[in-house]
Formats: sequence, structure tokens, C-alpha cells
Amino acid sequence: RAYPMLRYPWSDTRAALQALAADDPSQECVQVTYINPETGNDAENILGFYALMLRPGQSLRLPARSPAQVFHVIEGGAEVACGEAEAFALAEADTCCCPGYTPVTLRNRHADLPSFVFIADESPLHRKLGVYEVR
Repeated sequence: RAYPMLRYPWSDTRAALQALAADDPSQECVQVTYINPETGNDAENILGFYALMLRPGQSLRLPARSPAQVFHVIEGGAEVACGEAEAFALAEADTCCCPGYTPVTLRNRHADLPSFVFIADESPLHRKLGVYEVR
């Protein structure tokens, strides 16, 4: 089967993010990539899926990349700034997107709790087409 896993339990992903953060507290970005467990490749051919943990009060600047990105807050709250545009203030279950070739700044809106963000983009497609780029 091309896609052996259609469901990636959030409890497993959350636990993995917390373990990564505990193993290396100096690590700036705590993120996991959803992959096909049989091949080690992307979970899907066209879309890439990631989960990110923002530590309490953390701000993280992502580089400008060719694919557009969609951000969905699973737990906590985040502020998402696309380039120099006004930031989106997101609560749990809120979603926003940023266009490609735009730097993104994520900020945990909580000073005392981590926030968890799901990210989807077209990185697998861009890599296959040979147009993937980080600026």
C-alpha cells in the first residue's frame, strides 16, 4: 500500500515532541515530521505534515521557503506573522496560512504553557518538481 498509515494519533505525536524538548532543552525548534513508516519518505506524495511545539513564551522565526504553509493550533495559542504583515492571533482549533517565499514568525501566546501547532505545506511536491527553495 502506498499509504499504510492514514491516522497518526495526536497523543503519540505530543509525547514525541515533549520527549524531544526534554532531551535537549537548548534545541531551538522542537518539530516532528509525519512520515510513511514503511519507506521513511513523506507521509504523502504532494503534501508535507509536521507538528511543532513552542515552549512557553517562545518566538521562532522560520525561513522563507517556496511552499505556502498552513498553521493549525492544536493546543495552546500562537501568534503567526507572515513577513511584515500584521500577525494572526490563533487560539486552539484556529487555522491560518502564509504564502510561499514569506518568512514566518511563530510566537507562543502563553508564558507558562507550551503550544502545539500542526503545519502542512507542499514541500514534497516542490522537491519532486525541483523547485523547492529556502531563502
